Amino acid sequence: MIAALSLVARLTRQLASWCQTLAPASTHRLPLAWAFGMTLSLGLLAGGLLLGPGPALAAGNDGAALFQAHCAGCHVHGGNIIRRGRTLKLQALERNGITSAAAIATIAAEGIGQMGGYGQVLGPAGPEQVGEYVWQQALLGWPAQ
Repeated sequence: MIAALSLVARLTRQLASWCQTLAPASTHRLPLAWAFGMTLSLGLLAGGLLLGPGPALAAGNDGAALFQAHCAGCHVHGGNIIRRGRTLKLQALERNGITSAAAIATIAAEGIGQMGGYGQVLGPAGPEQVGEYVWQQALLGWPAQ
């Protein structure tokens, strides 16, 4: 992480240097302000791309937020846009032998069938939080949010 930040700092300093050498002497203030803004923007963008949100940020979220961020793309309102029969509805879960929040947490962490595991992405407590959220929603019939 320190290496990534160092790289971002070095790239932004280099960009600022290039912008200063390209700026004409008579209009020095405007290009310098532009260079500063672009340098800051690129630094923040590169830092975000290199570091990403990571599990530390995700670990602070609750199950609903983690589900929305990482699961809802395929499992909208407990459905499944990839495989119709593999939904998160209570009847489908029970039919597939998934009868607890812990079982859902294991699947969220390790994956099942075509779905890969999300243990690294969800963070240390994330799979359990997602499992609890999904199980509660299944018991409630996935009410409209």
